[in-house]
Amino acid sequence: MPLTMTEFKVLSILPRGAGYPMTTSNICKVTQLKVRDVRAAVSVLISQYGVPIVANRNGRNMGMFIATNQDELNVGIAAFKSQVATMNARIRAVEQANIDEWEKTLRPDIQRLTDDIQRTQGA
Repeated sequence: MPLTMTEFKVLSILPRGAGYPMTTSNICKVTQLKVRDVRAAVSVLISQYGVPIVANRNGRNMGMFIATNQDELNVGIAAFKSQVATMNARIRAVEQANIDEWEKTLRPDIQRLTDDIQRTQGA
């Protein structure tokens, strides 16, 4: 399958190396693409073309980049694994959620916060 113009735009703007990663938002601004299109292009570039696109997800230097060495690749893989662990924890929590009881559990807090809002607005 040939590279599309959208995939080409994303590939051409992604920095090589972790020095100056780009956020999805910045990629959108530069390429005039929508967030959904950028994410889809990144997914295709990784899964179909094997481009080692990874991301820093912590600290000041956040964003995507193309890994140029094993250390950079490891940073990106660790971020993906952390994201998967977070998603798996969320899946477990939703699986264990009590459809019939969650509102009862939150009712006292909802009432307290509603009262606080009414007091603040009335003051």
